[in-house]
Amino acid sequence: MSTASEHPENSMAATNSDNGGAHTNVTVVGREPVALESAVRRPLPDWLKPGNQPGRGGYAASMLASCRHALVTLTRRKRLALAAFIAFLPVLIPLALAFLSTSRFAESGNEVFVRLVEELHINVFAPLLALFFAGMLVAEDIETRTMPYILTRPIPRSAWVAGRFCAFMIVAATILLTSAALTFAAASIHANLTLTNVVDLSLLLHYFGVMIAALLAYGGVAVFLGAFTKRPIVYGVILLYGWQSLATQIPGLVDFFTIKKYTDALLPVMATQRHVAEIQTALGTFQREVFQVSAIRAMVALLLITTISLTATILAVSRREYAADRTAGS
Repeated sequence: MSTASEHPENSMAATNSDNGGAHTNVTVVGREPVALESAVRRPLPDWLKPGNQPGRGGYAASMLASCRHALVTLTRRKRLALAAFIAFLPVLIPLALAFLSTSRFAESGNEVFVRLVEELHINVFAPLLALFFAGMLVAEDIETRTMPYILTRPIPRSAWVAGRFCAFMIVAATILLTSAALTFAAASIHANLTLTNVVDLSLLLHYFGVMIAALLAYGGVAVFLGAFTKRPIVYGVILLYGWQSLATQIPGLVDFFTIKKYTDALLPVMATQRHVAEIQTALGTFQREVFQVSAIRAMVALLLITTISLTATILAVSRREYAADRTAGS
């Protein structure tokens, strides 16, 4: 014979009937698992169902996102206006020569343009822009400790580095090529250089290619310095300006360990001889023979410098752990 204690549900039902049908708040303990099970079995939203998750972008999409972020960051920096101002200063030189010369055709526009592009745009501004922008691509995020937040997005770190390098090339090439084109237009007011001459325009395009190759090599080295050193600009000035100037004065094959050696080999052949360099010393003037490098080998060397520098940067960023804050006591 069963009792009420053995069947609590029946006893609760009896209690309800004894109260004259009045409604009472009674919690049925035995039915709670059923309610929980129905809550667990509630249908998932469509975006959580298998096969409906948002697709993960590929390598190109990750690189594009990194490039876009770097472009926004670079365009908001004050150093962009400073670099553009410095790079556009050579445009004033042909204009000043035209107004200050006693004769209208006292200067040759071809010589003025070639001298400005080779001495300033390629040998000075290309490494300067690399230090201004490429040298701080990785170093700035490490210094400000924003690297952990940037890398929270699951993208390949190689794509992140490549995207930021592409952003540097876009910004630096735009500034440098625009400055060279305006310098070419300003120098055309002199003799022996016109805007409609096919030979002069092909000369301008040739220098465009040399400037892009120089930006690739200098930018790769600058990114490498930014990833491995805490003061990339200081080391970059010593390496790209001090060492290169010194190496070109030392007899022998030392200049093969400079970027300038290979950018000079890409320059168009002019009337002046490039295989003999005059060196001014306290003992007098003497000539140092310069070993020539073909344009194809020079281009291959510049691409190798860029590839090796970017590969080393990617390895450093991939294997290094970045912390948002320093540990206590460090």
